[in-house]
Amino acid sequence: MDFHIRQLTVEDLPLMQYVGRATYEPYYQHIWKPGGLDWYMEKCFGAQVLESEFADSGKAYLLATDQETQIVGFLKVIWQKQAPGTFVTNALYLEKIYLMPAFFRKGAGRQLIEWVLEKARQLDREAVWLEVMKTGPVQAYERAGFHNIGPTRFEHDLLLEQERDGWIMLRRL
Repeated sequence: MDFHIRQLTVEDLPLMQYVGRATYEPYYQHIWKPGGLDWYMEKCFGAQVLESEFADSGKAYLLATDQETQIVGFLKVIWQKQAPGTFVTNALYLEKIYLMPAFFRKGAGRQLIEWVLEKARQLDREAVWLEVMKTGPVQAYERAGFHNIGPTRFEHDLLLEQERDGWIMLRRL
């Protein structure tokens, strides 16, 4: 599967809002207390939030499409951010990687991670890191060469308590 990946801009705001919901809600609705999902969608994909994020050159929202221009998913990266609890300052932070339901469990996530790793190499980064819930796709990241380097906690009031623990995972390049 070959993907086309392009960076979204403020003109793509409605598209990003659509893709954000379409890639998040099918998988994560069950982890929120009442009202939590709507709160999180606004926190991540609200118009004011996205306008500010799109204006920040240190961050990027990247849309992946297939050969038929069908949306595969999106990535949010911070081009350079120190990995917590390490001396790895020259790292790329993969903040979000979400897939459309039609591409789940078909290798698309792995291909997008490979794209991120290659982009990080082009930018001369030492590593790529991410945070993942313990109940999330930890094994998929391990298969992609990421290693658990320590715990993290997702402190959102409306997130169910059992979903708050996570891991910081790092892949050196």
